[in-house]
Amino acid sequence: MKLCLGLTGGIATGKSTALNLLKKRCPDIEVFDADQAVHRFFEEKKTLLALSKFFGPSILDEQGALDRAEMRARVFSNEKQRKKLESLLHPKVREECLEKHKKWLTNSASTLFVADVPLLFEVGLDFGQDMNLVVATSQSTQRSRLKKRNHFDDEMISSILAAQLPILEKVNRADVVFWNEGPDLLLFRQIEHFLDSIDQP
Repeated sequence: MKLCLGLTGGIATGKSTALNLLKKRCPDIEVFDADQAVHRFFEEKKTLLALSKFFGPSILDEQGALDRAEMRARVFSNEKQRKKLESLLHPKVREECLEKHKKWLTNSASTLFVADVPLLFEVGLDFGQDMNLVVATSQSTQRSRLKKRNHFDDEMISSILAAQLPILEKVNRADVVFWNEGPDLLLFRQIEHFLDSIDQP
């Protein structure tokens, strides 16, 4: 039986860690990674041209690549600019996710497909998933991790969190929640229990 899952969470809740643990348990898993897709889009000349036209040439560095720090500062301090960026990226993410899911349904021997999409609920991405999984922590843990990992200040962290649905709302929308306040082993045990409950190999 094929099983299709959406995976999401808030920033710094440990979604990437959960995905890596899923891969460890299910080596034949097929994954769509929205962050990787966005990274590729940001390297495309067509995307960079569209961004520089809207945001101005200062959005690019001296080599013509995206200045990510400048982009982050711009979009998280200006909702109009953030909405514009989302209007460019979200259709691309949706299209690639649907295409990869279609190929998995028709061609792949894998029995498990996971779409790792940070803004899964925010953009209303429906690709026929059987369940949506949410990796969650307290907001204080999110803030602590962002300061330690990314060295963001409080203002930037608040702006980023405000651009996402509150984590408790994501929890309420989830079919399955992995609570990730402890060590990776605890998260792995939750994932193992979930996979055992659905009889995945």
